[in-house]
Amino acid sequence: MAIDIRKLSPKGQEELRKKIVRQMKKHGNTKAVAEICECSLRHVQSTWKKYREGGVPAIRLVRMGRPERSGRKLTPEQEKQIIRLITDKDPNQLKLKGFLWDRKLVSELVKRQCGVKMPLSTTGYYLARWGFTAQRPKKKDYRQNAKEVSAWLEDEYPAIAEKAREERAEIFWVDETGVANTGNYVRGYAPKGRTPTLPVASVHIRVNMISAITNQGKLRFHFYKGKMNQQLYMDFLARLIKSSGRKVYAIADNLKVHHGLILQDWAEQNKDKISLFYLPSYAPELNPDEYLNNNLKREMAKKGYSKNEKVLKSKALNTMRSFQSSNSRVADFFENENVRYAKLGV
Repeated sequence: MAIDIRKLSPKGQEELRKKIVRQMKKHGNTKAVAEICECSLRHVQSTWKKYREGGVPAIRLVRMGRPERSGRKLTPEQEKQIIRLITDKDPNQLKLKGFLWDRKLVSELVKRQCGVKMPLSTTGYYLARWGFTAQRPKKKDYRQNAKEVSAWLEDEYPAIAEKAREERAEIFWVDETGVANTGNYVRGYAPKGRTPTLPVASVHIRVNMISAITNQGKLRFHFYKGKMNQQLYMDFLARLIKSSGRKVYAIADNLKVHHGLILQDWAEQNKDKISLFYLPSYAPELNPDEYLNNNLKREMAKKGYSKNEKVLKSKALNTMRSFQSSNSRVADFFENENVRYAKLGV
């Protein structure tokens, strides 16, 4: 039975043609070669004719499809230019309306820089080919001072860590957060057109918490009602001193209550036991405890809706205790790229 040439790969077809030529040189009989090669007489005849007229090049593999780069709207040089711009700059820096690159803005950039009108679908193909993917952005407060952040990372914190070693002090990173019963975005499956119903309370329920962690995996926390004030903050710091058994270096953000006069007087009176330090303004991503808080909220989302404060606090308490029981899990919060610097010190 003759081979169906159409089912062979391009490479297989080339090998068959070469075999036909070899057999024709040996036997010189098209019918005999058709039987040997298990193909049609017509295919043997056409292959042999091509060979006699054009030699080996005439029977070689012919690449199918469009030539490489045919149909591309941009030249290699233009592609490199666009890649460099969207890698190194944001749209706003290039006087486009936006801070994050999307297909529309990349298309506008291509039109402006290269004079090429590119559909959004084509722009998407280009971005994929260049290795760009749609991602959730890291958020940074626009009021953040880059020089202050640089000074903190390069000079201030290394000096704090060095002084902590000299005084055998323990560095705690402190932060406050709140967990709410309405803060969890949930989804559930249901038949199309029949939106599921979630029973909720008519009032907003919130549990407030202050916590502190060390890069060795220690975790201390306290739930409180109302707003944080100087007395609550002092009480929590006093607990840190007692549980640590040595001098405490407490690093927190620039919340107004953290700078209160009563608190400063108390810290001065207890300067042999505690020293207070402050992160650069509007830079919460530099606080390792921020990642503990984020993790707490993600875990709470898995525990379902809380109908009252007692249930909400119980879930939050159990979650925090589970964190507290694992030093390695707490220490992992210092592995985020933004706070890896905080692994320096004790």
